[in-house]
Amino acid sequence: MTDSSLHFDRRKLLKAAALTPFAGLALSGCGAKPADSAAANKTVTVTSYGGSYNDQLTQTILDPFSKQSGIQTTLLANTSLASLKAQVQSGDVQWDLVEITAPEYETAVAEGLLEPFDYDIISDKGLPGYAKAEYGIKYLSFLFVMAWDQKAIPDAQAPKDWAQFFDQGKYDTKRSVYNQLSDSSVLEAALLADGVPFDKIYPLDVDRALRVLGHHPGKDRLLYHAANQEPIQQLTSGEVSLSTSFNNRINAARNDGAKLNFSAENAVLAGDYFVVPKGAKNKEAAFKLMNFMSNDAEAGAAFDTVTNLTLANTPALSKLPKEVADTLPTSPRLADKILVRDDKWWSENLKKTEQQFKLWQAS
Repeated sequence: MTDSSLHFDRRKLLKAAALTPFAGLALSGCGAKPADSAAANKTVTVTSYGGSYNDQLTQTILDPFSKQSGIQTTLLANTSLASLKAQVQSGDVQWDLVEITAPEYETAVAEGLLEPFDYDIISDKGLPGYAKAEYGIKYLSFLFVMAWDQKAIPDAQAPKDWAQFFDQGKYDTKRSVYNQLSDSSVLEAALLADGVPFDKIYPLDVDRALRVLGHHPGKDRLLYHAANQEPIQQLTSGEVSLSTSFNNRINAARNDGAKLNFSAENAVLAGDYFVVPKGAKNKEAAFKLMNFMSNDAEAGAAFDTVTNLTLANTPALSKLPKEVADTLPTSPRLADKILVRDDKWWSENLKKTEQQFKLWQAS
């Protein structure tokens, strides 16, 4: 969706987590060039968000794919739904594989901007159930989780579900929650805390969710964060002992020595799609790249390790330590223990829900 409210803060994690001199430039895979690189489907142009993430995507996925297939890759750092739409409408499509957010995916499908994915070329054997769609693959995923400071709350005493997370009697501490609803699943968490089962969460009962937040733990016991690094700072400083966060953020902090942890169970899954614009010149090459991305175990494990994000690639689990694999959205162990965010509902209801949430905060 082109609305600026959907330019998620967590996209900044990909775009600016660690800026590099190449952030605004095309990055080419270094696999061997085929003899005729101008021929259709001998090259593939990919767009993402730039920064260190593009370097990591090149290192773990694009270069190994080029080496294996002989298809040359070019990675750009200027992805946007608006540019994709302009190319399709002009009939001059320059991009072959485009990263967009999940609500943008819903918009692109509704506007007829995408090629259907060819699952004769792309094996879906490596895809988790949530990832496969008619016009794209939710290739990148992360979990909205409950996190805690291990110095204040030992793992054995940590919350097992959202009801415990919000229970002020169990944890007499302030809690920090993410207030950017374009990306936050705090309303879903409130409804889960109130006993709503996964299959009844949508359509969201926003009034009920706000009532839960108002009473458990209460407005005066809630802090809000608007950027994804804030809960890490709040937890490590002792300002709060409990916070919502994303699994990749907590894992990155733990890798840096922070005494934090999280529960993957009862988390809410969200992510980004790779799509092929209608009229793409190299769509078969793009589908071959998606097949590699979804099924090559070594590449998937390398991506997960380097980025702290999760690729839609279940074979990668066998290459990762069990204690890591069991907390990833792709793990079969979590298949019925996480809620998949309803992107279509959010794409249709974001603006009015944001307004209602802001009025509630101010009241």
